[in-house]
Amino acid sequence: METQGRIWVALDTQKEKALEIAERVAKLTAVGGFKVNRLIDQEVFRRDGEKRLFRELAQYKKPIWADTKFIDIPRTVAARTEPYVLSGMVQYITVMAKGGIPMMRDAVKAAGQAIDVIAVTELTSLTEEEVHLLSGLPSKASVINLARSAVLAGVKYLVCSGQELPVLKKHPELEPLRMFVPAIRPEWSQVDTPDQKRVMTPVEALRLGAKMVVIGSPIVKAENPVDAVKKTAEEIVLAKD
Repeated sequence: METQGRIWVALDTQKEKALEIAERVAKLTAVGGFKVNRLIDQEVFRRDGEKRLFRELAQYKKPIWADTKFIDIPRTVAARTEPYVLSGMVQYITVMAKGGIPMMRDAVKAAGQAIDVIAVTELTSLTEEEVHLLSGLPSKASVINLARSAVLAGVKYLVCSGQELPVLKKHPELEPLRMFVPAIRPEWSQVDTPDQKRVMTPVEALRLGAKMVVIGSPIVKAENPVDAVKKTAEEIVLAKD
């Protein structure tokens, strides 16, 4: 199974450690890019003289995904998208699909050709029961509805758990969407991550149609992040298609 560019590293840790990890793993062909979430807040309150997050990451020539998870009135989300476009250093941002079609459409319009918008469906930190309680639908039904809204808004990328991939594949109208799948746990990893509930191995997710797998703790918390990426890539390569 092909590994080039399939692993996205979620740099959810302190900035200095995140940048150190990025420097070490950027040379690996299996690494497709870097996702940053809590680091965005650290950058907002960056002290004078500290390294600039996006500028430091951009030097490695890997796509940067700012996991902004925007949800607000359409014009506000469009306005919040614009600084990322103007920066010239970010290639992806996220919006919450529950914000609705007009909101996602305005984000796509504001992003233009410079940035791709990724629609986040149901958070992988939620159990099946929690998704059902909060959305009124089983996770698979909710994700299908949200994916349809994303397509109608002109969004090309979707975030969902690996557990929803099989049912998404059954709907031809969703075929244009490319799936980023977080909550990935390689078989080799012993890292305990209780904050993620709907999890899957990278091999399972890729077999089910994921284009990119997003891996955080197994890499970020590893003693040797380079070895962690290599072991994950090897796990994928050795799996039968």
